Amino acid sequence: MNRQTGSAGEGNKKLQQLLSDAVEQHKAGRVEEAKKLYLQILSVDVRHAPSLFGLGVVAQQAGNLDVATKMIRRAIAVDGSNVQYQFALGTVLQAQGKVDEALAALRRVLQLSPAHTQALFRMGNALQLDGKLEESIAAYRRILQVDPNSADAEFNIGNVLRLQGKLVEARASYDRALRMEPANVDALWNLSLLDLLEGDYAAGWPRYESRQQRPTPNLRSFSQPQWKGEPLHGARILLHAEQGLGDTLQFLRFVPLVNAAGGRVLLDVPREMRRLAAAMEDVAAVTATGEAIPAFDWQCPLMSLPLAFGMTLDTIPNEVPYLMVPHEAEEAVASRAWPQQGLRVGLVWGATTRQFEDADRSIPLAQFESMMTAGNTHFFSLQMGAPAQQLEASRLPLTDLSGNITDFADTAALIAKLDLVITVDTSVAHLAGGLGKPTWVLLPFSSDWRWLTGRDDSPWYPTVRLFRQPKPRDWGSVLTQVRTALDLMAS
Repeated sequence: MNRQTGSAGEGNKKLQQLLSDAVEQHKAGRVEEAKKLYLQILSVDVRHAPSLFGLGVVAQQAGNLDVATKMIRRAIAVDGSNVQYQFALGTVLQAQGKVDEALAALRRVLQLSPAHTQALFRMGNALQLDGKLEESIAAYRRILQVDPNSADAEFNIGNVLRLQGKLVEARASYDRALRMEPANVDALWNLSLLDLLEGDYAAGWPRYESRQQRPTPNLRSFSQPQWKGEPLHGARILLHAEQGLGDTLQFLRFVPLVNAAGGRVLLDVPREMRRLAAAMEDVAAVTATGEAIPAFDWQCPLMSLPLAFGMTLDTIPNEVPYLMVPHEAEEAVASRAWPQQGLRVGLVWGATTRQFEDADRSIPLAQFESMMTAGNTHFFSLQMGAPAQQLEASRLPLTDLSGNITDFADTAALIAKLDLVITVDTSVAHLAGGLGKPTWVLLPFSSDWRWLTGRDDSPWYPTVRLFRQPKPRDWGSVLTQVRTALDLMAS
């Protein structure tokens, strides 16, 4: 008996050493070596929970979320009271979009460890994505009970309050986050977005510069000074794109103003926008982002130009069109057969980026069915990206134009042939608005700052009409309004 006990003890020590080695390899980033050691342990003890969990983490890091979920669940089946395992399961399930299952795992974490703030953060995030905004706020407030100085929790509360349209309360939360953490650039940035949303441009544009302190992927730095309105006297100034495609299209309106201020304008824009930008007057040169840029004396991010010009809500340069269809793009669609009778309506229903709130600003194509029964109207899809796949299963009377589109110049040429563009809040809204085309923009309850609040027009685009959700996720009411307006237009 003693010899058997000793052998078992030696076996356990060996497994412990293998596990220690596996964890060390894993922490050092030598994942394959760690994986081999975990498997070696499991060949001896198939219910070894730490190794099952380790393999789950390896799979998660490799992006194999289904395998990760399976392995972590097996670890939990052995050791259901392990907080780390339950939290990891909630994290993986949330990454898979399985919100209800993720929330169940996170609630189990909090049963085991009520003060687990990471679980509360993830729960608040999952509840927000699921549209359960009051519950989301409650989760973040539980964090403040554990850590009253959590600027991140206060910041997140502000974000959810903004989604609810409670702008005064959201501002108070951001202010509290800043008092807790004066260097919290995200809170300052979100305050700028509230300023702009409310039309307070005098406060908003200076605060908006705080984005340059954030890890903004497309914002570049140059050795040349940033232009802030100084006399240019013919100097070459680079205006460069920095955020989304829609942002770039919206702020290209400032090019003539910079030219009038004495600058020789060089434009650096995303490649898919190069041909369109090159058709603008008053531009000395256009480069696609990543290409070599000609010599210049000054530089300015496009979205810093309102600050340089001291722009207010009343001085927005909103003459349209400021975007022009390039001749070669116009010629490419000239031979296409278009209906000669009735309205020609372009449609975009989905955002194509992966921003946090894209789901809220997109509409499933199927929901447009009632709108498409409008008489004397022909519908054309301008949709690009993943949402365009919904066309394959659709039987709606919708002509797909995506095969004619390689860049924004092509889209502009097609829009020029239409009578109306109906779109969710995407770059096409700015393209059509910048072309001076009648455009209806369908907005979520909590809309982007540039559309302001409580109005159905836009000071940025005189030909744009806004249709807003009366409550979160209520696209039905919006589409009913659109159908009514469409019937009036087509009659």
